[in-house]
Amino acid sequence: MNFRINLFYLSLLGSLLTMPLAAQAEPDQLAYASKILKEGNHAAVQKLSHQERTILQATAALKGDHPGEALALLDSAKSRDPLVALLEAEAHRQQAIHAMREAGSFGGNVGEEEMLASADLNRGLGEADARLNSFIDKVNEVSGNPLDILLPGPDVENIFMFDKARNRLYIYQPAADGQLKKIADEYVVTGSVAGDKQRQGDGKTPNGIYRFIKKLQGKELESRYGPVAFPIDYPNELDRLHNKDGYGIWLHGYPMDVSRRPPQDTRGCFSLSNTSLTRVASLVKLKRSWVIAGENFEFDRDLEKQTLLDSVKRDIEAWKQDWTSLDSEAYLSHYHRDFRSGQRDLKAWKSYKRRVNANKAFVEVEFSNFTLMRDPTRWPEGEVVLAEFDQHYRSSNYADQGRKRLYLARDSKSSPWKILLEESLKR
Repeated sequence: MNFRINLFYLSLLGSLLTMPLAAQAEPDQLAYASKILKEGNHAAVQKLSHQERTILQATAALKGDHPGEALALLDSAKSRDPLVALLEAEAHRQQAIHAMREAGSFGGNVGEEEMLASADLNRGLGEADARLNSFIDKVNEVSGNPLDILLPGPDVENIFMFDKARNRLYIYQPAADGQLKKIADEYVVTGSVAGDKQRQGDGKTPNGIYRFIKKLQGKELESRYGPVAFPIDYPNELDRLHNKDGYGIWLHGYPMDVSRRPPQDTRGCFSLSNTSLTRVASLVKLKRSWVIAGENFEFDRDLEKQTLLDSVKRDIEAWKQDWTSLDSEAYLSHYHRDFRSGQRDLKAWKSYKRRVNANKAFVEVEFSNFTLMRDPTRWPEGEVVLAEFDQHYRSSNYADQGRKRLYLARDSKSSPWKILLEESLKR
C-alpha cells in the first residue's frame, strides 16, 4: 500500500481521537509497573486476566517509547478488541516516526515526520491510560480508607464513589466492626466535558453526594443505555442553592454493540461496561446506596478523618445544647449567613425561630442513627459535610420525630461548622 496513503489515514484517525489524556503516571512509577507486570509475581498482577495484563504492558511500553515491545505483546491479545487495535495503531505510528527520523530528507519526505507526530493516537487511548493508572494505584495501595465517608449509619447499605479524575468506581460497604470494605473497583466513563455540572446540556457530570432513587430496565430503557440504569437524585438542595440545573443523571451501561469507551464520553451520566454493570447492579439498593462523585479522592488519612469527624460531632452537639437552652441568639449563631430552609433565608429563619421559642417553657432534643459524609468538592462556602440523623423533639407545647438532613460548611479548618441547609425528610 502507498506509504503516503497510510500517512493520510493516520492523520485522519488522529484528528478524530481527541479525548484528553488521563492523569499520567510518574516515570519511576511507570518503570516499576512495567517491571512487575513483566515478572507476574505481584498480587495485583495475578488478579488480572491475560487480556488486561497485555493491555497494561503494551500501554506502559508505548509510554516508554518501546513500540516494538508493545507490538510483540499485542500479538497474543484478542484481535477484535478495539482498544487492542488502537494500541497497535499507536505502536505502528511510533515505529514509523522512528523510521522517518532515520530516513531524514532522503526521497523528499520532508515534513512527513511532523505529519505522523500530529496524528498522536495517545489522545484516543484514555481508557488504556486510566486502566494503567488504576493498576499503579493498586500497587501503591491507594483507595483504601476514603476520607469522605466519615460515618455511615444504619441507613447506608453501601457507597458508590465515582472518581472522575481516575475514571474509577469504588464501592464500599460498612462492616460490622465499623470498618469499610471495598467490594468493587471498576473503570467508569463520565461526561464528555470536564468539570462539575452547572447547566442542562453542558455535558458535565455533577460532583456531590446523592443516592440512587430508581431502577430502569426492559421497555423503560433504550438499548443504548445497556441492560439496566439507575438514576440519582440530582439536583439536590445544595445544587439548587447554587443555581445548578439539569436532570437525568444515571448510572447506565454501554450500547449493546459497544465494548470500549473513552473516559469522557457521556452527556453527563456515569457509564460502566455492560459486564461491569451486570456485576454491580445487584449491589444497588434504592435510597440506601449512596453516591459520592468528585475528583482525586483522598485515602488513608486516618488522623485527618478522625479530627474532621470529631469537629462535626462537636459542633452539632453545641447546636443541640443551644437549641435546648432556649437561648435563641446562641442557637441561631450556628447558622450560615447564606442559610436556606425551604423558602426561608437566614433573616426569615431567625424571625420564625424567635417567635416559636418565645412560647416555650422547655425544649428537649435527641439525635440518633447518624450518617456523616464529606463532600469531596470545595464549594463557594468552603468545605461541606452532609449530616443525616433521626431527631426526637419534645417541647412544652409540641412533640415530633423524624429524619433531619443538614449541610454544614466551614471556610477553614479552624472555623466552626455552620448550618448551610436544613431539611426535614420524608420517611
